[in-house]
Amino acid sequence: MILENKVFISKKMCRRNGRVLDLGYSNAVLPAVRNHNVYHYCSTKLCKLFNVIYDGDESGNVENYYIISGKSKRFVPASCLDISTYGNITTDGEYWIYPMAANGRRTKIFCHDMANEPSHFITLKNTNSFVEHDGSNWILSFQQCQSSLIHPLKRVEFTKVKIEIEDMVVNGTDYTFTSVTGSPTIKYGESKDCNGQYYLNPCPHFGHAVIDTRETGLIVDPDTTFGLLVHNDGEMKDFIRSADGSQISFLCAGWCSRCGPTSGPLRLLLSMEFISATDAQPVTCRK
Repeated sequence: MILENKVFISKKMCRRNGRVLDLGYSNAVLPAVRNHNVYHYCSTKLCKLFNVIYDGDESGNVENYYIISGKSKRFVPASCLDISTYGNITTDGEYWIYPMAANGRRTKIFCHDMANEPSHFITLKNTNSFVEHDGSNWILSFQQCQSSLIHPLKRVEFTKVKIEIEDMVVNGTDYTFTSVTGSPTIKYGESKDCNGQYYLNPCPHFGHAVIDTRETGLIVDPDTTFGLLVHNDGEMKDFIRSADGSQISFLCAGWCSRCGPTSGPLRLLLSMEFISATDAQPVTCRK
C-alpha cells in the first residue's frame, strides 16, 4: 500500500526509537516521521497520547495528518468527551480533535474541565477585546458627544473562547477565560456605544471590537455579516476584515447602539493557516 508522505504500519508492529516493537493493534496508516521520533502507540489503553512529528511541519502542508484505515478498530476523537471517556484522560490542555463539523480535519482544541464535564475552547494568541459604553460612562446625563467619560469603560478580553464542538458555533457569553473590566453584558464579537447619534460630527465613539484568530488555524465563517444589532441612531463604522479572514475590527456608534454579527451566531471554520503538529497533543482511540 503506497501513500504519499506516509508509512504503512503493519499488524502487530510499531516503531519506537528506530526499533520495531509489538503493537497488538490492527492495521493503521500513519504519517512519515523523522529522526526516530517516538510513537507512544504500544499500549492497551483505549485512548493514548502519542507524540508524532509530521513531515508537514517543515513543508507547511496543512493536509498532512495521519489517517486511520477503515479496517482498524482505532479512531480519532471527535470531541473532548471522546478523549475523557475512552482514554480516562482527565488533564486539561490542548489536544488535536477531529470534529464532524470540520469534516473530520484536525483542529486544535483546548479541552477544559476534563475531570468532570469536558468542554471545548479555542486558545486566542492575540488580543480579542470588546467594549461596552453606556449611560454609566456619562459625565453629564443624556448629553451627547461627550469627549470625556466616567471610567471604566466596560470591557471584556477573551484569552480563550468557548465553542460548541457539534457545529463550531461560538458561545460568546462564556467568560471562563476572560479579563473583565466593569460588568459588561456583551458577547464575543459585539460592542456597544451610547455617546451620540452616529451622524453628529465631531462626536467620539467608544464601541470598539477586535476579533483576531491568528495562530489558531481557524477563522470566522467568511459568510458572516456584521452590522447593527440595536440601532438607535446608530451605525457600524470602520469595519475591517483582513484578506485571510483572521482579523476583524469595527467601531459601533450610536445613541445607544449595539453592533455585531447580524447573520446569526459566530461560527468558526478551518483556515489555510499552518499550525504545527507539536502545538497540541495527538490522541487516538480504540473501539
